[in-house]
Amino acid sequence: MMKQSILVVDDNDINRLNLKLLLKDSYQILEAGDLDAADAALSANRVDLVVLDLALPPEPDNPEIGLGYLRRLQQESPETPVVVITGHDERAIAERATANGALDFFGKPFDPDEVKDTIDRSMERHRQQLREQQMQRALDMRINNELLGDSPAMQALRTMISQVARTPSTVFIRGETGTGKELVARQLHAHSDRAEQPFVAINCAAMRADLLESELFGHEPGVFPEAGQRKLGWFERANGGTLFLDEVAGLPLSVQGKLLRALESGEFSRLGGDAVIRSDIRLICSTREALEKRVANGQFRDDLYYRIHVVEIEIPPLRDHIEDLPQLAEAIQILKAASCGRQMQPLPQSIIEQLQRYSWPGNVRELENVIERAVVLAEGDTVHHIPSLSGPQPHHDEDDLLQRWLAQLPDSGISAEKAIMDFEKRLVETALERNQQIKVRAGRWLGFGDRAKDKMRYLCDKHQLEIHTDTSDQT
Repeated sequence: MMKQSILVVDDNDINRLNLKLLLKDSYQILEAGDLDAADAALSANRVDLVVLDLALPPEPDNPEIGLGYLRRLQQESPETPVVVITGHDERAIAERATANGALDFFGKPFDPDEVKDTIDRSMERHRQQLREQQMQRALDMRINNELLGDSPAMQALRTMISQVARTPSTVFIRGETGTGKELVARQLHAHSDRAEQPFVAINCAAMRADLLESELFGHEPGVFPEAGQRKLGWFERANGGTLFLDEVAGLPLSVQGKLLRALESGEFSRLGGDAVIRSDIRLICSTREALEKRVANGQFRDDLYYRIHVVEIEIPPLRDHIEDLPQLAEAIQILKAASCGRQMQPLPQSIIEQLQRYSWPGNVRELENVIERAVVLAEGDTVHHIPSLSGPQPHHDEDDLLQRWLAQLPDSGISAEKAIMDFEKRLVETALERNQQIKVRAGRWLGFGDRAKDKMRYLCDKHQLEIHTDTSDQT
């Protein structure tokens, strides 16, 4: 770790030397014999603390020179702490200095123990202030600006949330892993009329299938071996508020029917109980899978699908709004550094550019993990190195698909026209598979832009590709 730096501003060469000898083992010492030299040192170096003698030229006997410079420092660089040097008989001057922003003071002639204790104490106080400021800034960012980004995609997402939040409609959130589906659900809740009521988030894919009904609707004592006492389900806990079912595709068919009845009537019974319980909840569901494919395969009830698929919100993957990465990366670094009790400099532009060249298959969650590793492993207060990015790199999907297709060609050869047709069909099929069979998303993935919907319809007709559920109008 780099030593923290101290700028000693004193016109007495012996004083500066003594302070340097006292502090050099713990700190990097910079020196200035007058105010011009102090300004130059502050401009050219990162300084963690200034030790300022109030008796400075051109009027060494006039402490107002030093006090005036202290006030200027507080205006121009309020984040830089200052410890002042006074005479032992100048208590009133020291108190004026602290009133003008000095963190602490010590007197001349120097008492080595007093000097070291004062400097160490001031450094620690300043570090604690920075930690508190960063934690507050991080907290403000989490509360007020959770959906960061000024790209058109993120602006459209925020607009959609504001339009939908205050309605009672069930919302279906689509998005890849790590895009922030729960974050969007929480934003919908926070901007709704139910904001003061509970928000309950459940990951259906992480729950044992045989326990999902009990978790959703609760159970009475003794209904199964693990049911030692009555348990309230998520529907009861979320009464008056919002219930968020993440990865709703993971619900077993046996639970889907009871969920549908509860949504339609607002009534249910605990497992093993006869009492009818009413619960008023706003349901939000999400999935990373193509739920339409599960419906077509009989793995998800179509009536439940239509009941939860009232308003759809699609979260763009990070690669589709990569221009937001610098802002996201800065916010994440602040959060991760604050949680580690560290103060970090902004990410260098070279690091930002490296991050923007990556495809981010794990989206913002992967970005969080990468930056956290970089912060933890950083030497000093600046990230100079990003751990290796192991996921697929951008713009290689089509090349990989081409190589796999070429490897499957017969040795006897194939006509150019048929080869082009076959590869085009394979490319369209792959685009649809990777985008939940949604034509417009598949078209954008292929780079068709505003022509995505019409172009994909044409290609699907051309190659006689059937899509079980036509969701091509979704954006």
